[in-house]
Amino acid sequence: MPITAPFSAPFTAPFTLGPFLVDAEGRLSPGPERTPGFTVRWRERVMHARLESPAGLRMQMALGRVPSSASARAETLRPQSFALLRGLSRVLPADWRVRLCADHSVLLETAAAVPLPITTTALVTEITGFLLALAPYLDLLEEAGIASA
Repeated sequence: MPITAPFSAPFTAPFTLGPFLVDAEGRLSPGPERTPGFTVRWRERVMHARLESPAGLRMQMALGRVPSSASARAETLRPQSFALLRGLSRVLPADWRVRLCADHSVLLETAAAVPLPITTTALVTEITGFLLALAPYLDLLEEAGIASA
């Protein structure tokens, strides 16, 4: 005897779930009213991500802060930190942008082309790949005194 569900499907695709538009296969696209965004915490840093149409995933992370001139090791760490930041753009992936903000925090911004609609698995995979690629740069920054903010 076949098993039948005692209820009908609660949603008719596509439907809106928060800031996302969900298709019949459960894939996500930005909704019509606002850009979906979320945060991920990794290695004591917060990464902000936004899913944008037509096919983009924007990611931004505060990498750390240049040591204060008032710190005990400022004489060595500050010049070392600034020198590292000057050379960093030459070795980063081409689509990564690092900038030094007025408060001496270091901000990384990048965008990845992703197919939309996207599954949650593919979205998490894209973000995880970015974070793993970022790991050696974070190690280098931490050695130069640019610790998480």
